[in-house]
Amino acid sequence: MIIIGTFMHSIELEHALTKLESIGVSKERLLVVCMDKESKIFQSDKPNKASSLSTGVEIGLACATAMSVIGTSLGFIWTWGPIIWGLIFAFTGFCLGFGINAIFVNKHKRHNKFKSEVTVIVQCQAWQADEVQQVMWTNRALTVGLAQASPE
Repeated sequence: MIIIGTFMHSIELEHALTKLESIGVSKERLLVVCMDKESKIFQSDKPNKASSLSTGVEIGLACATAMSVIGTSLGFIWTWGPIIWGLIFAFTGFCLGFGINAIFVNKHKRHNKFKSEVTVIVQCQAWQADEVQQVMWTNRALTVGLAQASPE
């Protein structure tokens, strides 16, 4: 029997491979292939700059609103008055929110880009097939498929 499973590159994949070896599947019967993330036909993984800019503006506006409320409240006490301080705090809040998005949120997106799928192909005996499939499913396989091997 040939069992094919796909996993995200994670610790669960390592657990699955270790468990498969412990149930009697030898290393010679395992084939692990890292799939190429970049497609030559569809380039959908490229970051959408308009979407990223839009998100930055939205976060900046949210921070500007919160900061302008604080600035307006404090402006009733301070010299220049609530309107000027509200505008100063709104501008500061927008820059702060936009900067946080540019530094932290987009940096996080860049790191997630490199996660790829891994395909595991297992050749086993028919009596091991159910156990191999169970190991793959319990270790968070994305998909699992079963095929009948040709007689040798």
